[in-house]
Amino acid sequence: MMKMKKLTKLILLGSLMFGFTACDNFLNVTPIDALSGNNFWKTKKDAESYMGGIYTRLRSKVGNSILIPALDMRANFVKVVGTIDNSGNGPVNNVINNNLKPVFSGGSTYDNRFKDVMNWKGWYDVIAASNILIFEIDKIPSSELSDKDRRQYKAEATFTRNLSYMFLIKIFGDAVYYTDAYHSEALPRMNQVEVAKLCIEDVKSVINDLPVKYSDNASTGFRPTKGAAIALLMHLNMWAAAWDETDKNQYYQAVVDLGQELASYTDYQLLPLTIENTKKIFKGKTSENLFGVLQEYNYGETFAAFANPSFFFSHYPYRGQTSKTTSFMAYEKEYIEKLFPVATPDERRAIWFENMSSDNNTFQLKKFINIYSTGTGANLTVNNDDSAIIFRLPDALLLVAEAHAELGNEDEARGYVNQVRNAAGAPAFTSSGQGLKDDIYKERSRELIGEGHFFFDLVRTKRAVSTEFSNAIIPVGNFNSGAWTWPLIISSQEASANPSLIGNTFWN
Repeated sequence: MMKMKKLTKLILLGSLMFGFTACDNFLNVTPIDALSGNNFWKTKKDAESYMGGIYTRLRSKVGNSILIPALDMRANFVKVVGTIDNSGNGPVNNVINNNLKPVFSGGSTYDNRFKDVMNWKGWYDVIAASNILIFEIDKIPSSELSDKDRRQYKAEATFTRNLSYMFLIKIFGDAVYYTDAYHSEALPRMNQVEVAKLCIEDVKSVINDLPVKYSDNASTGFRPTKGAAIALLMHLNMWAAAWDETDKNQYYQAVVDLGQELASYTDYQLLPLTIENTKKIFKGKTSENLFGVLQEYNYGETFAAFANPSFFFSHYPYRGQTSKTTSFMAYEKEYIEKLFPVATPDERRAIWFENMSSDNNTFQLKKFINIYSTGTGANLTVNNDDSAIIFRLPDALLLVAEAHAELGNEDEARGYVNQVRNAAGAPAFTSSGQGLKDDIYKERSRELIGEGHFFFDLVRTKRAVSTEFSNAIIPVGNFNSGAWTWPLIISSQEASANPSLIGNTFWN
């Protein structure tokens, strides 16, 4: 039996090294090419190289896909005001209108780009590679890797594993959950609340092995810190609270406690809203950045053009060629004016928008304006150079405000939400009751516009069924049947390896 186990592991290792996934290894991964059996896991450099490969896989899932724009445009108050490309605007309109079946079965360029959101393999690539690091790193002798560094690498991989599970349950609901390396057992999907609970305990077990801040500024915001782990725990708790009918208050209290811990670290601070600070924040590496995925043209780290909302909501000189003087999409006039009323002071209105109320293709979202240029003359093209910011401090503060409001701690809730409003030059909220809860929700819509939180918040708070908050409501019956999820693409290989694997019932 022991020989058989060793043989199985060698077969798995060989398939990983040469880029193949055996058909009976459900949701396995092709991790970093440098993995080479006895020639690897010898030095700290090996651990660092492998961890870098995990981040590369995360970058591939986030930076080479339409993920973040899709999560922000689904059911949102946005409209197509130009021509996306020669594949037509139908797929984009279908996502805006919550009509995903044609997208799932379509074959245009944008159908396929949205289908990438419906494919969970990239997340499992990150999970499986993270599991391997946690398992294999103990092979590195202590003379080459200190105990502190070993624990930190394990904590980083635990973070990337659970970040991936967070996205899986938010996009698909129930998920296949495993933490063993070289996983090969066919497992059914686990209830999303149970997945969230396991993830919470997993992150809590390693949070103290992460630094509050890295001495290397290049790592700030791009490698997980205690602040990043706190933000991840907040999101997992708030998601579990949305679906666990037994005791929601335990999750809200956990978020409140996490907020107190976060406040104890002076390295995490809000920045006053200015054009320059906006550019710094969305490049990453500021006291406001908790975790993101790096894009840096000067380092050869570039995303697909459609991975950033600026591709859809901006035009030259922030995106495109000199002739590209209009935007593909705009926020609807009535919605954006309610979100940012003219009579209420708010620096975000002037700094983040141009022609905000135009309701046409002159609209421009200037939140993401870091750029790099390629070509010259008539071929000069401006490309977005912002990083993908997954967690930043205002997001965490607003989750704490929401948790306090749900627990009835209204003074504390106002204190947290008003920190964000103060940084934006907006007046403090004085509301209470349901009005305060709605104000906190709307503040998330304001502050996090374009960052990929809109649809998750809509679903999590059950506001997806309300015309006040959604441009394409999901009827209550459909919502309860899973219409809030994205269709799950299951490959024939996965179906063959795991007969118990089923897609999301509503979309089937």
